[in-house]
Amino acid sequence: MEQSTSHSEILLYTEVILGVAMFSLLTKRENAHSEGIWACAWGHFIPEEKSKKNSNEDNEKENGEENKENQGTQNEEDQNLPDSEQKYIVTGGLDDMVRVWRWMADGVEGELTPLHTLEGHSLGVISVDVNAAGTIAASSSLDSTIRLWNLHSGEQLHTIDCGPVEAWSVVFSPEGNLIASGNHAGKINVYAVDGGRHVTTLDTRGRFTYSIAYSRDGKYVASGAIDGFINVFDVESGKLVHTLEGHAMTIRSITFSPDSQLLLTAADDGHMKMYDIKSSNLACTLSGHGSWVLSVDFAPDQQHFVSSSSDHTVKIWDFAQRNCVHTFKDHHDQVWCAKYSRDSSKIVSASEDKSVIVFNSPV
Repeated sequence: MEQSTSHSEILLYTEVILGVAMFSLLTKRENAHSEGIWACAWGHFIPEEKSKKNSNEDNEKENGEENKENQGTQNEEDQNLPDSEQKYIVTGGLDDMVRVWRWMADGVEGELTPLHTLEGHSLGVISVDVNAAGTIAASSSLDSTIRLWNLHSGEQLHTIDCGPVEAWSVVFSPEGNLIASGNHAGKINVYAVDGGRHVTTLDTRGRFTYSIAYSRDGKYVASGAIDGFINVFDVESGKLVHTLEGHAMTIRSITFSPDSQLLLTAADDGHMKMYDIKSSNLACTLSGHGSWVLSVDFAPDQQHFVSSSSDHTVKIWDFAQRNCVHTFKDHHDQVWCAKYSRDSSKIVSASEDKSVIVFNSPV
């Protein structure tokens, strides 16, 4: 006599199958660098964005100074624009190299192929970022320089000397016309992407500024320091809006929610904290990693966020429930960085074990 399967058993079985399919390792590139990998970022180029910019030409002319800021670098980008949509992953390692990989996916399958090896830094690369247009990559290094690269051709566009102290985290502004970097003196230096000239300095009046993030709406820039303090600046006025004694130890990573209402931090104390930007109140404290939390990043759809740690894991968190919904255990050493793709469906992670992994994540 055949044993019947209950409705609840079918649902449970379905959830298990879907869970495996939704949270999964898509591809792993071993020995992606010859030494540990400290940084990673996604780049997503869509040709239609170029035409959108052209259609807004009249509005852009009203902001003449800002357009002049971007014009030179924009012309350099346009010389090598691909005809089709491109997805890139950029990694930076302690081997002094920046590598650009092409990501090609077909359904649940994906392939990571090397595109460019960018040489120029003389010491380890500790941070990388890509502008929103998916055309320029920025890298910062222990050699006290920031370098800007054409993502499509691999050509170096500019070198910014940030000496005598190291340029640590490097991030693009939402518009892509500026880059910001923190340093050991507790300052945030802002540079123009076109030409690399120094635009302004934001002084936290604190210690080593380890991590930096722009809010998506462009109104704020936040920094995390080695002493656990968080500083939030108003971009337009340059004034310090909030100073928060956030963590007991170094803040390794800081990021805004896509709606620019919340700030998420990760620190060596093993915790993550979420703050309301307007009130500066603590919204919640999250724990789960067994050691330092090295990076955090929101999914662009704000349904999840990801964290990585020196406990060798990558964790996915449900934003609404504020709980961990999946843990990846595929690295064999500390995971320095994990970032979401623009469509929120993929996560790339980079580790001291020299590997780069792309994971599938639910949308």
